[in-house]
Amino acid sequence: MPGSLSCLLRKSIPLSGSFRTLRSFRRLLIGLLLLAIVSTGGNARAGWRAHALVVNSLGGALGSAQDKAFFRPFAAQKGFGILRYVWDGTPQPRTAHGTGHAWTVALMEDSTVRAACMQGTLLRLGGAPGSADACGVPALREGIALAWDRGRIPVAPHWSDFWNVVRYPGKRGLRKDPRSTLEIALMADGVAPADVYAVLGTPEGVARAFRKLSQLRPYIVWWTSPAESARIIGNGSVLMTSAAGGEVAAAGTGQRDVGLQWEQSLDEGLSWGVAPDLDRAALDRARSLLHFMAQPEQVARFAGLYHAHPDGSAAQPLPMDASFWQEHLPDLSRRFADWLAAP
Repeated sequence: MPGSLSCLLRKSIPLSGSFRTLRSFRRLLIGLLLLAIVSTGGNARAGWRAHALVVNSLGGALGSAQDKAFFRPFAAQKGFGILRYVWDGTPQPRTAHGTGHAWTVALMEDSTVRAACMQGTLLRLGGAPGSADACGVPALREGIALAWDRGRIPVAPHWSDFWNVVRYPGKRGLRKDPRSTLEIALMADGVAPADVYAVLGTPEGVARAFRKLSQLRPYIVWWTSPAESARIIGNGSVLMTSAAGGEVAAAGTGQRDVGLQWEQSLDEGLSWGVAPDLDRAALDRARSLLHFMAQPEQVARFAGLYHAHPDGSAAQPLPMDASFWQEHLPDLSRRFADWLAAP
């Protein structure tokens, strides 16, 4: 409230009856102003929403960092809204969950981007026809590491220890998806990181990975989002879990003392995809946002808010092979679903 108006109110309004305090009057005044806005500004708000850029992201600390580094500054600079929704990373359908708004830009794993590009469910941003590399704009690389409860295990465990429920009794967390989960199973079974995809590309290697998972089945707590991977280790639901490193790091010291083992970690690429059926205005807004997020100032700001990898670690993560998963994800997803459904 402007100072002059505040002074005028203090001098002219008797503080008695139902307006016994100035605070009560201010509340009424604010209510009347809001009512006026609702009555007269509906068209403006409807226009704001109609022109808003709908972004699907993965939520958690990652989504909060994107809000601060990208979406809020961009909206303030451009003068139109950004509506961010949390989704599961699947590019179909194009309606943001529970909103009725069709998404414009979406964050997803590189393997998903490649598959969607070939299926025509993402806008081809360049490159040769038939290429799977032309639909995604790189966003970040997320580290998937072994997170554990330091209060119960003082020394950093490895994936082989992850399977040792005799020495380390307790629940284990794994992603409810063959991606990352099968690579971890093979590394726990003694496969060198450099050989993981060569082994997983054979029927024998696939069978080996699922045999290893079967050994751990009674102890597994499944997670389906990066934020959930951090939550289940932070709240004590599991003793150890595969987890998004950035989400665990963002949880800070408010949870249990959680450690991250970066040896034999995975390095997953995430990219932005653009919906294929946008009108010219929506496409211009999408491209403008992608350009804004690529600016060094915004990249640096985001990196200061979300730490997907440790600083100064000597560990060499295994890059997740997006081409491998583009080719094998349909078959391995069916195999994984069958394994989950088996008694």
